[in-house]
Amino acid sequence: MSAKKIVLKVSIMCKKCKVCVMSIIAKFDGITSMTLDLEKSTVTIVGAVDAVLIVKALRKAKKPAEIVTVGEPDKPPEKKPEEKKPDDKDPCKNLPPCCKACTYYVVYDDYQPLCIIL
Repeated sequence: MSAKKIVLKVSIMCKKCKVCVMSIIAKFDGITSMTLDLEKSTVTIVGAVDAVLIVKALRKAKKPAEIVTVGEPDKPPEKKPEEKKPDDKDPCKNLPPCCKACTYYVVYDDYQPLCIIL
């Protein structure tokens, strides 16, 4: 299987969603690189993996995903030495700590019948 560039549209609403999506995708063998674009809600995967299997795994984890494009990976540009600037921007800073989709609810019923027949 040759390397492909796969772009998926995934619903990402909070930091926990981001971590969950990235950890599900990272479990697949053959992935060369992954990038996540929070503004567009897309994940770009480069590697020799099956896009359908990734979408199935994300949907199984209740993260709606759909395939946008599958194609040949871009050629890496020639690297030029650049000065590193401190990056103060955190892309997750604007996200809430947890969304309603990631919240777990515990239901407890404290009902005890008064009449017990032995």
